[in-house]
Amino acid sequence: MSVRSILQHIAITTFLSLLYSISASATQGPEPTRSKTLLALHWVDGQGVARQTRLNLEDLDALPQSTLTLELPETFGIQGSHSWQGISLQDLLKLSDSSGQSIRLQALNGYYATLPISDAEQFNPILAYRRDGQNLTIREKGPFILIYPFNKFKKLGQQVYINRSVWQINEIHIE
Repeated sequence: MSVRSILQHIAITTFLSLLYSISASATQGPEPTRSKTLLALHWVDGQGVARQTRLNLEDLDALPQSTLTLELPETFGIQGSHSWQGISLQDLLKLSDSSGQSIRLQALNGYYATLPISDAEQFNPILAYRRDGQNLTIREKGPFILIYPFNKFKKLGQQVYINRSVWQINEIHIE
């Protein structure tokens, strides 16, 4: 084997290894850093002043955690039963001093859904950011997905509640 063909073989192998590592990291998505803002919560306080708080992974982990284990409706495209961990929507709302009547969940792509505050009180859905112990990536419908306890209330199988189960949430507005 000539020196030239050995160098070509090394170059091709290096290039293919690089492509594989780029492809693997794109598939898995980056782990969120502890200091990066993952969620912005917006509201208007009792004096009419617009307020917001930004939460990173460390902030979220410090809040009371909730878990729902269930199989999501087919329209989510996620097969099987999974354990979803995150923050109860009721607990998240306690971070504000808002007296709003609705919650607007905003996704990364601009999609949003509005749900009444009564959903948080009646069904106690969670804002999940982990599935089976792993942080959700954008590819896996993260950084957040609103999970209703579909297995506990038959009523939640209605399309209106499925439509309120926004994924890739990055902002919440209490209105």
